[in-house]
Amino acid sequence: MEMYYVSKGINNYIQVNGEQDLMEKSSPQCYRLKMIENNDIAGIIRPVCIEIDGRLTLKYNTCSCYVLDRLFLKFRPDGGFLKIIMSQLEGLLYRLREYLLEPDDVVLKPEYMFYNWSEKSLRLIYIPGYGISIKTQLKSFLEYIMKIFDHRDEEGVKYMYGMYDLICEDTFSIDDFKYSLESNYKAVVDKGECNTTQGESTQTISKEIMQQQNDKTITKLVPLTSGALKEIVVSKYDEMILVGRGKRETDYRIPTTQISRVHACIYLRSNGIFVEDRESTNGTFINSVRLEPLKQEQIRVGDLVNFANEEFFVV
Repeated sequence: MEMYYVSKGINNYIQVNGEQDLMEKSSPQCYRLKMIENNDIAGIIRPVCIEIDGRLTLKYNTCSCYVLDRLFLKFRPDGGFLKIIMSQLEGLLYRLREYLLEPDDVVLKPEYMFYNWSEKSLRLIYIPGYGISIKTQLKSFLEYIMKIFDHRDEEGVKYMYGMYDLICEDTFSIDDFKYSLESNYKAVVDKGECNTTQGESTQTISKEIMQQQNDKTITKLVPLTSGALKEIVVSKYDEMILVGRGKRETDYRIPTTQISRVHACIYLRSNGIFVEDRESTNGTFINSVRLEPLKQEQIRVGDLVNFANEEFFVV
């Protein structure tokens, strides 16, 4: 089973090349596929199914959601945010039961998990036949969270390790989620937003990232909206980096129709990194402010840079 990111037009999606038994009408996988294809299950990205040479290809459109592991470059998750994620996971796993769907077919890898910031909702992909134990996936997910968690939130730390201990128990079941979520946790959750201030978290994470980078690297622009795109790396040897759709004209290519052939330019100056819009059709933005064409504006760690609808985080 192959799973990877693809960009086409204005859409970013995950493509999964399925196994043969997805086509066999009597197989459990075929039933599960029909369930997720024909029902709008909250929290699950509904796939588009395409048959190619007797095998099914599943395409999951990630729309405007953030890839979860890249979202955590913007801030450190705290107890409030973790409780939101775990609560939504608990609700999703119970909804899957209603459709007779196996929880082991949910993908809990941060690079393939998504969060809609405006709706404060977790979005996951479900692959019939994926078959990795939900307990194993939850354990791995929490181990990942532990490495980037905001340990200043002491109550959140207790909650996180309490959840981890519960999941590691031999007798753990999905029903245990309710117990853990209803435990005496006092973190403040305000309309689904985490307690940590974005500025403090961004600064902390950015320092750690910069310490790990090679000394040749000055700045990175990490794509948030598309897992198919690579980071834009500005090294001390780069005077300018042209960004756009054109294959020959650019140094960094974004192959979507919303991006102009030569969309923008990133400059390395003695006093910092600057971005210039090259009279693109759909604009270049820094922190949601559209740039005037052919006018250079400085970017700094923590800024959000948009080339049309593709968003990048500066680290």
